[in-house]
Amino acid sequence: MTLILATLTMLNPAPMVLDMPPRQPIPLHVMTVKAAARERAADDVREWRAEQRRLARERAERRAREAAERAAAEAAQAHAVHYGSGAEQWRGLALEVGWSEAELPTLLRIIEAESGGNPRATNGQYRGLLQFSAYWYDDYWHFDPYDPRQALSYGLKLKRMCGWGQWSTY
Repeated sequence: MTLILATLTMLNPAPMVLDMPPRQPIPLHVMTVKAAARERAADDVREWRAEQRRLARERAERRAREAAERAAAEAAQAHAVHYGSGAEQWRGLALEVGWSEAELPTLLRIIEAESGGNPRATNGQYRGLLQFSAYWYDDYWHFDPYDPRQALSYGLKLKRMCGWGQWSTY
């Protein structure tokens, strides 16, 4: 029997064990390339996020601007419904602040020529419905030339002080 076992052992040696070489460390240049790639990817993500924030800010600003424009247009439309349009829309307010019916045709012609009926009109240093110079609204009387009621009221004062000659369109 010993002979049989010796023969079998020769024919079938012990199972083979694979000797794997130890795990080699990753070369430094490979690690540097991977780290650089990760850093580039992180930079790309940061840039993308910054761009998204910038775009969101621009969208919000555009929406706010459009909303303000819509509100201004609605306010102007509501005002136009009350008074009319162009210079004619200021007829009722002019009568309220003291302009006479006889003065209205000339006043409305001046308003149409100076500002087209737009109380926010600006031409150089001239402002408002009647295009007052800075001397009148900043130095002499201190009023808001863009406020139609004040512009018509101070326009009446100016007309009574100096006549229609203050407006070149007269």
